[in-house]
Amino acid sequence: MTAIVWIRRSLREFDNKALVEASKEHDEVIPFYVVDDEYFEKADLGYPRVKFWHDALESFQENLGEDGKNLVVRKGKPIEELEKLIEETDAEKLYFNRDYSKYSRQRDEKARGLDIEVEDFKDAVMFEKKEILTSDNTAYQTYTYYAKKWFKNDKKRPQKVEDYEVPEVESEEIPSLKELGFEKPEDFEWNWGPSREGAQERIEAFKEKIMSYDEDRDYAWKDSTSKLSPHLKFGTVSIREVFWEAERMKARNPNSDTSGIKTWQEELAWRDFYFQMMYNYPESEEKALLEQFRSIDWRSKEEAEDDWEAWKNGKTGFPFVDAGMRQLKKSGWMHNRLRMVVTSFACKDLWLDWKDVHQYFSEQFVDAEKASMIGGIQWAYSIGTDAQPYFRVFNPWTQGEKYDPDGEYIRKWVPELEDVPDEYIHRPQEMNQIAEKESGCRIGEDYPRPIVDHDEERKESVEKFEQARE
Repeated sequence: MTAIVWIRRSLREFDNKALVEASKEHDEVIPFYVVDDEYFEKADLGYPRVKFWHDALESFQENLGEDGKNLVVRKGKPIEELEKLIEETDAEKLYFNRDYSKYSRQRDEKARGLDIEVEDFKDAVMFEKKEILTSDNTAYQTYTYYAKKWFKNDKKRPQKVEDYEVPEVESEEIPSLKELGFEKPEDFEWNWGPSREGAQERIEAFKEKIMSYDEDRDYAWKDSTSKLSPHLKFGTVSIREVFWEAERMKARNPNSDTSGIKTWQEELAWRDFYFQMMYNYPESEEKALLEQFRSIDWRSKEEAEDDWEAWKNGKTGFPFVDAGMRQLKKSGWMHNRLRMVVTSFACKDLWLDWKDVHQYFSEQFVDAEKASMIGGIQWAYSIGTDAQPYFRVFNPWTQGEKYDPDGEYIRKWVPELEDVPDEYIHRPQEMNQIAEKESGCRIGEDYPRPIVDHDEERKESVEKFEQARE
């Protein structure tokens, strides 16, 4: 009995639900990956995410090869390639793990119509779809109430695959990044390990920091976050593995304050929350979740070209914002506190269209996860689920003063401010000529003046939201 396991985002063998279940029922299992031409044509992709996916896929293939197995790879349209493989192998059953975006659901519905028995599984999340509902059997739109049930509900533990063999099947080479149309941007710093081993190294490193995660996570200059998000995105590790590893940390420290561990597990709950939001409210992929704000006339990146370019390139004259945007452009990642700050700035200071922001983030972030990205952007824009109230506007100066008090993060990513005195690091436009000369940074020449008056923009933003509510 031969089964096909259609691999998509779970680039690992251990605790890969579809592989686990297929190995229980079949002696021959074909792990099958299709480099999806349709997806590469339509999706907003950039070098960081594509490179992580590409290297993780190659690593997964190598890991299977070390066990005498093979990942069968084809390039084309997934449904057509599945049909060909089913015919070539006389496979009796198709297994795959579920995904939740509109594109994924439409694609998978076509797969269920193939002339083969199909079974799909929950794998990328702990709880999905409608597993956690209100007393009225509707999907939660408020995280706090959702999270209570998320933590209370029983959670599955990781599972090993059983022994299986992979029959001889023709396979293609994984296309190179260049063949796919992606090249490393100039001055880009690659510091990721896109592999099963890389994920495990991240876990081990984070175990040294997790106990103080609740205290340290918001400080941009501290390297206190797990950086496991791209590994969860591409499945080099499962959500069950990381959750239960955190539980083991609690068990090993019975007399210690483990609130840091619980706070980090909340990040996993938030991730599930946004996935169930995308599934239950698919219109949020294209529209503001809150209908009252769908009529807001945002400025497109073409209409706001100068502001868009300044924001995108980290040249707004607001050092904390600029540091975040430059970190993203140079590394494919940004500290979570900065994600909130730069997105709030794009909204309430620059009035940029949230869909343009989402497109840009999708191209730049190594961990661009559609559900979390849209959820986070709409939260900052005050137009989504459980969103920040529209009248609450992040002050880009005070955010920096609070979460990067000595300017360490700013100086790292905005080197022209490296020698600016501490008293001016968050507001360099206030330097006098002597300070400018001594720091080697002339405002308006070496570093821009603020491109907007934040206090004025805050007032106007609140007024625009109130007009939209009328």
